[in-house]
This record gives sequence, C-alpha cells and structure tokens, in this order.
Amino acid sequence: MRKITSTSKINDAINNHLLHIAKAEVYYKTSGKTETMDTDRFTENFSFLCESGIFMDAIGWHFEQDCKTGLYITECGRMNPDTEVIISVYLDVCEGVKGEDINMVLNVEEEE
Repeated sequence: MRKITSTSKINDAINNHLLHIAKAEVYYKTSGKTETMDTDRFTENFSFLCESGIFMDAIGWHFEQDCKTGLYITECGRMNPDTEVIISVYLDVCEGVKGEDINMVLNVEEEE
C-alpha cells in the first residue's frame, strides 16, 4: 500500500544511513519511455531540491516496499496529472536497519 512521504523524510532516511539509492528512473508519460538515471546525477539533483527552502516539500512523494525485492520505492509525479514525468527511486535498506524504523522515518501522518 502506498503511503505519503516528503522530500525531507527521504533525505533524512538517506543521510541517516537507513536507506541508500539503488536505482533512479524517469518515466515520460506522453512518450511512455523510461530512462535510467545515474545515481550520482540523481543524488546531485535531489540535494539541490533539498536546499531549495520552502519548495523542498512542495513535491508530493509516495512510498511502498516491494515485497519481492525488499527495496523501498519512492515516487513523485504518478498521482499528479499536471506533470509529464514520474520519478521512481529504488532505495535499498542499509545493513542492520529494521523495516519498522524505515516506515517510521518515511511515513507522513495525514491530518484530517
């Protein structure tokens, strides 16, 4: 089940060595093409986003754990009909980290 997360939560999980980037992809909705992005390039772009102040958490992210691979998949753009791209980031669990810890760090509680 997809859960809501944020740029800052993903950044915290990576910087606190709970998760590390295994792969990043860009999917273009109109053409249907998927392009694999170099993890260093993604990290550089993501770091730039994290330094953007109030715009940092303006992007809607969702995450879920892939039961087959154990990877956490974070995505932005899939639920937004106004964007042309979907960014998918596959995050691998760092050694010694429990799934509960990752879910606690990534999960954003929705207010009603």
